[in-house]
Amino acid sequence: MRAPMRAAGPQHLATRFATVQLTVVLGVLLWLLAAGGAGAASAQGALPPAPDATATPALHQLRPGDPWPTLAAGDRVRLAPGRYAGPWEIDAAGVRVEAAGAELRGPANGSALILAAPGIEVRGLAVRDAGADPDLYAPDAAAWLVGCDGCRLTDLDAAGTPAGLRIEDSSDVRIVRARLRGAPGGPGVTAYHADRLALDDVRVDGFLDGLYVERSDDVRIDGAVVGGARRYGLHVMFSAGLRVRDSVVRDGGVGSAVMYGRDALLERNRFEGHEGPLAYGLLVQEMAGTIVRGGTLRGNTVGAMVVSASDVRLEGVEISRSGTGLLVRRTPDAATSAVRLHGNRFVGNVADVAVDDPDASVALEGNAFDAASPLDRDGDGVSDVAYLPTSSFALLASRTPDLSLFALSPGVTLWQAAEASVPALRMATLNDPAPRLVAATGRRRASGPGVATSLAVVAIAAGIAAASALAGRRPPRSAEVPT
Repeated sequence: MRAPMRAAGPQHLATRFATVQLTVVLGVLLWLLAAGGAGAASAQGALPPAPDATATPALHQLRPGDPWPTLAAGDRVRLAPGRYAGPWEIDAAGVRVEAAGAELRGPANGSALILAAPGIEVRGLAVRDAGADPDLYAPDAAAWLVGCDGCRLTDLDAAGTPAGLRIEDSSDVRIVRARLRGAPGGPGVTAYHADRLALDDVRVDGFLDGLYVERSDDVRIDGAVVGGARRYGLHVMFSAGLRVRDSVVRDGGVGSAVMYGRDALLERNRFEGHEGPLAYGLLVQEMAGTIVRGGTLRGNTVGAMVVSASDVRLEGVEISRSGTGLLVRRTPDAATSAVRLHGNRFVGNVADVAVDDPDASVALEGNAFDAASPLDRDGDGVSDVAYLPTSSFALLASRTPDLSLFALSPGVTLWQAAEASVPALRMATLNDPAPRLVAATGRRRASGPGVATSLAVVAIAAGIAAASALAGRRPPRSAEVPT
């Protein structure tokens, strides 16, 4: 027979109650943890898979009519020859585009090709008839590079666009063998904040400015050819460390200008064919440290103009067939110029030098002048007579270009010969103490007048001296003569 149950004592009941409470609390905590984990997982979603380190960039092969693909970093694009519709934009780094034989047309407004990531390279693309806005600073262009550090364009051929290339906020960009043709409304190349930009073998025809560079240091231009710009062929402002070598700028409306910067070097370049009231081959304005070495300044209204620029050196340059070979001026409230010329060749100019700044420092030595005296007794190729390369007429003509109509008239020629022969008549004392000789060009030698001119000069000087002496003895007309 089963024994009857005994009633639990107070201590036993307390122990069982505590055990039940602990079990309930632990169950609630486990439920809360499970519910919180499930909520977090549903809010955040599944974690993305780890990237595959062995993945290779994709190759996109396009034919005319195919849509432009979505690109990832390092992808390659190979275009079949033919015509494609723009615009295209690449905003993935390191993309390579092989486009030989491909032609991108359009859009009607905006740029055709936009490169907006570092390290992009495009080869062999032709762009036609894109864009409408020729704004100098923000034009529609065949290619617009922005934030495109280290990008490279090779063999770009563009025509019918307001601008050829627009480069901004992009460093270490290199353009190789570009051919750009456009109308005289926008720039061929405009670069802003484009440090270490390199332009190699770039040809620019037409446009408002051929090459416009602003606030971009250490820019290098090699083998460029710029022709027919409506305004500036080459225009560089607010930049340091410019290097221009073996380039040609010709037949522009104004000329080329390097302004408001420092440390520019121009070597073996040709600036030619700039004719007009305000035209010059090369303007150096308010620059600190500019070297022009080798090359030619030919067929310009003014060969080289220096305005308020310090430490300008011209070495081994041919300055020929120009109205004024070198003109030195000063802008109001700006510093005076300091110019040194050595080993240059002045041939066929109406006036070799004009200085319109009384405080300018202009030093000449060892330059060759076709109008220098041929006297060379020791046969060393250096004239025995110092040459005066300027005159008061050259100064007046530089201020009033219309006076150049009288530049070769008998009266002006006689007056220039008189200044060269009679120091008292000179308004300028600038001279080259050791001018080198050049072959005869048919130009009248200002410092070596013939017999008739010498007699005329002597007669003028004697007349001036006699008039001065007579005026010193003659009383003024208003004075009373004592009787």
